[in-house]
Amino acid sequence: MKTRFFSILALASLLTATSCMDGDWDAPSPEVGMAAYGNQYLDTTNLITVAQLKQQFSSEISNSSLKQVTKATQIQGVVIGNDEGGNIYNSIYIKDATGAIAVSISQAGLFGPFSVGQSVLIELKDLYVGGYGKQPQIGTTYTSPTTGRTSVGRMSRVVWQLHYKLINPISGLDVKPVVVKNMSQLNIDNDCGQLVTLRGVELAEANDTAVFAPSDGSVALTSNCANRSVKGMTDVVVRTSTYADFANKPMPTGRVDITGIASRYNNTWQILMRSENDIQPAKDGDDDGDTPAGFVASGTGTQADPFNVQAIIDYVSALSADTDTNQDYYVKGIVTEIPNNGISTDYNNVTFYISDSADGGNKFYVYRANGLNGGAVTADVVKVGDEVVIFGSTWVNYKGNTPETKQGKAYIYSVNGKTE
Repeated sequence: MKTRFFSILALASLLTATSCMDGDWDAPSPEVGMAAYGNQYLDTTNLITVAQLKQQFSSEISNSSLKQVTKATQIQGVVIGNDEGGNIYNSIYIKDATGAIAVSISQAGLFGPFSVGQSVLIELKDLYVGGYGKQPQIGTTYTSPTTGRTSVGRMSRVVWQLHYKLINPISGLDVKPVVVKNMSQLNIDNDCGQLVTLRGVELAEANDTAVFAPSDGSVALTSNCANRSVKGMTDVVVRTSTYADFANKPMPTGRVDITGIASRYNNTWQILMRSENDIQPAKDGDDDGDTPAGFVASGTGTQADPFNVQAIIDYVSALSADTDTNQDYYVKGIVTEIPNNGISTDYNNVTFYISDSADGGNKFYVYRANGLNGGAVTADVVKVGDEVVIFGSTWVNYKGNTPETKQGKAYIYSVNGKTE
């Protein structure tokens, strides 16, 4: 009787197993894998952009301080940088259509769930937003044991787990880098954290044997990182950790294209390559990067057909460093920034930046120009938002990294279409 019972039970198990294997199996959806990470209960109750977040905390970012987010607020974006190559430590970088920001997390292996191209929703409530060397970051509080200063630090993986959710791709958002020939084409406040390609440059210390980040004492290190110079540019370094997978690879000589996260430390750009593949022989001709609006050169430089800002940037950037070039050109642009004391009635000159768009995506430095049609400078000669045409007879690529007019060799031809 007992034998018969077990035989029936075995037969039933076999039939059950067979029935489970009959027919087509449904492939698991992508959401099944994403649900294994983060907090699936998060929702977009108060979604803002990265640019709006930076604006709300602009004081804390610029002062390298921090402030807690006290109400439900979310951002979402696509991952553009992670720790896969060992050069970005305990952080990911995400961007949306308006800007990019760093997220500081005390966790290794972030490249697993946060691969480049993965979209993510972040709940900011109870986290902190601030700056480190003016680089915008999301994290928590960190107090230095030596100075006692509190700044944005890395949140624990437990805290992070409660504040993110992996989501499906965001329509219209990709991970193409912004391609530039000179970092002055970018706005260091708005564009820091973006993925960029610096095209056609040379590493100053490259000699076929020098490596990116030696740990033998041959190169001065800051926080276990080596800063490598770019020829002709004083506002940017290529920063590599001694723990990066490519730290001991020889730097390539000749013209190269360098892709990486354009982080900042105060007013210096720091390019963080994500892997060895982020540096390649220079590609000439058109690029397929995410070139911002207004970066296409136009105009002939005449009074009737002025250069746009990108055209004059291209022209002056190609000049040798600090060499004056005498050539009459007219340039049209929008005033996007007037530095402190930029308008000097005492010295009868005015200094400001012009761009092809009001957001200052690319900018040209009008340095100590004269007033309207070469006349006197008044306190209200120009203001931010004015459309101006500048006449210049001498141009200089100052220090090889700042295209600008020569002092006293330019004047405002028109403001908002008026020449008087």
